[in-house]
Amino acid sequence: MTEPSFPVSGKSRIQSIDTLRGVALLGILLMNIIAFANPFAAYLIPTTDSADSGLNLATFMTMDIFVEGSMRAIFSMLFGAGMLIFLNKPEANPGIVKNLFYRRTLLLVVLGLFNAYVLLWVGDILYAYGMTGFVLYLFRDLPAKRLAQCSGAILLLLVIVHTSGYYGASSLGAAVDEINALPAGTALSAEQEEVLEDWDTFLEQQFISPELVEQQRQQLRSGYLSNFIALAPVNLILQTIGFIGNAFWDALSMMLLGMALFKWGLLDGSRSVKIYGSMTLLGLGVGLPLNTWETVTFVSSGFELQWSAFNRPTYDLGRLSLALGYIGLVMLVCKLDLFKSLQSALAKVGQMALTNYLSHSLICNFIFMGWGLGLAGELQRVEIYYVVFGIWGFQLIFSPLWLRYFRFGPAEWLWRSLTYGQRQPLNQN
Repeated sequence: MTEPSFPVSGKSRIQSIDTLRGVALLGILLMNIIAFANPFAAYLIPTTDSADSGLNLATFMTMDIFVEGSMRAIFSMLFGAGMLIFLNKPEANPGIVKNLFYRRTLLLVVLGLFNAYVLLWVGDILYAYGMTGFVLYLFRDLPAKRLAQCSGAILLLLVIVHTSGYYGASSLGAAVDEINALPAGTALSAEQEEVLEDWDTFLEQQFISPELVEQQRQQLRSGYLSNFIALAPVNLILQTIGFIGNAFWDALSMMLLGMALFKWGLLDGSRSVKIYGSMTLLGLGVGLPLNTWETVTFVSSGFELQWSAFNRPTYDLGRLSLALGYIGLVMLVCKLDLFKSLQSALAKVGQMALTNYLSHSLICNFIFMGWGLGLAGELQRVEIYYVVFGIWGFQLIFSPLWLRYFRFGPAEWLWRSLTYGQRQPLNQN
């Protein structure tokens, strides 16, 4: 194996991409913490954890407007850009690089399975990223414009799926309301009975049936083995039906766009201040008003299911616009060399993104599950963000400190060593 087949050195890293990855990694926890701390239904319906009034409602609305979907989109885009960086080894044998990529991607799938089944995080994205990565390789040589077009086509498919979810939930909910409005004791027809059964099935598919919510709340408070057994079938469903029906297309569309942005030079801070300023203003100018309208409509409706996040017809446009706006903003900060100390710390967090992402599962499940502190369902919506800020502070301090002495984070070192088939040097010179 020739020297260019080895990992990118610290000196060769792109600071702006590491910084952006750090922002996305910390930002993802703002939404994931909801499902760590509560039954999954709380992610969709704030009434699940009584976050429907006062400061808790304001907290929900803030996250729904400013964060929902956008940080995950950035994280996915950076995976696409990361693939191109990994493959950019011009002096290496193309066959060797291809094999390394597929081995690296397979290992990511394994890490995703570990995160889901062993670390007990049903919201894992590593498995989906790894599985999607096998397909992503086929697009590596397409020009940026074609990559953006492919991304747009897949995004249009997602819009259709989410729009159909909106109308499906709306019509089914209206039919149930009509049945519930009938006088007490009214005999229901077979068709009406079927509507109620369909509604119960829909609630279960959304993880928001009252019985399932209470079952999950009690489950979270139980021990490790009990949670392992209970979550295994949920993970299996999410990694099969959920992956094929949504996660694959979601990840692929954003990864392709990330590849296009990288080829356009928009992720390395090399474009002009004017371009990044335009990205910021346009992205935030479209995304924030649109997301605000969605969230206000959701709250005003009394939290009707057709307006929950994944059923909104405009969900993908809002989160994508916001993601591009945030990318432009981070690139501006990097290009203008603002907040140097924070930039550096975020870049170190991004450089250790895999370690930090896996540690979210370990730390949060210890805090909330019964095998640890057992705080699931005990904290109000606003209070769970004290945990987030604590984790942020820890990772912003720990990551630079670790990388002062070591070349990689622990998980990154293991991933690279297994990818290259030999133990990578861990200590700094």
